[in-house]
Amino acid sequence: MQKYQSKILQNAIRLPAINWNLSFFGGHFQHVEAGWHVDTEQHLAFEVIQILSGQERVNLHRKSYLLTAGDILIIPPNLAHDITCVEEMDYFNFHFDLDDARFIRLLVENGLIYYPNATQQNAALQPSLKSLNQLVDPAMNYTFESQLLIQRYLTDFLLALIHQTGKHSSDHNLNQLSYASSIASEVKEQLELQIHVYLTEGMDPREVGKLTIEQVISSLQISPSYGFELFKNVYGESPRAYLSKLKLQKAQQLLMMPKLSIGEISTALGYQEPSHFSRQFKRWCGQTPMQYRQTAKKASREQAK
Repeated sequence: MQKYQSKILQNAIRLPAINWNLSFFGGHFQHVEAGWHVDTEQHLAFEVIQILSGQERVNLHRKSYLLTAGDILIIPPNLAHDITCVEEMDYFNFHFDLDDARFIRLLVENGLIYYPNATQQNAALQPSLKSLNQLVDPAMNYTFESQLLIQRYLTDFLLALIHQTGKHSSDHNLNQLSYASSIASEVKEQLELQIHVYLTEGMDPREVGKLTIEQVISSLQISPSYGFELFKNVYGESPRAYLSKLKLQKAQQLLMMPKLSIGEISTALGYQEPSHFSRQFKRWCGQTPMQYRQTAKKASREQAK
């Protein structure tokens, strides 16, 4: 990190600037009976499952995990899985995402999926999970303070998680997915960078070179054809389909910013023409970008009442 250029701050020791988004969603506690089942699904974020009592089986990437009381499972983004309750069960569950490719790569390439109860790795995660679980309110009335506490305890959980990377047996890690996960994280990082550079510096991706999957895969020193095949085998979809999902997610976020025109959002996402973006968005959501913006704005006003 370079020093400040200002003469006033020549002797200052800097802290890093942080502009990432840490998301927490889908958090819940639930009691379910034996036979309760979740069909095969996958998410763009990490999913955390903690079993409080009972048993469930999770089928994940050709492996089957029987989870019992105290066990923790962390499912990486875009990994298809299904869940079945084997024995009457209480569980705690949430999703999280941090839009920093270094963090995602660290967890995907070096993190565990399975944290069995009574292990050192599991014990390190329990305090923050307990704190999060204690915030669950049966009346679902949450204050601003309780939301800040969620952010705090989630940060504690992520710190504990990072400290555990590399301290485990290779029997349960994700090294076999490293190339595919690297492609996914690089695609996401490059899209975020493309949008950021356009919105902050005005560099049009159509002129400086928009994101291509082939470039991302080649940067990992593997052939594009092998990268496409590997990604499809692991995630069950092509890298381009994954990129489309990311673009939809970003488009929905950008449409919540009223100062950005539809044309600016289209350019930030790398489309040649706003009309192409509008058609694609309508295929995704069943609404044009303008209709989506108006609907979201109305819902936001009603929620604020």
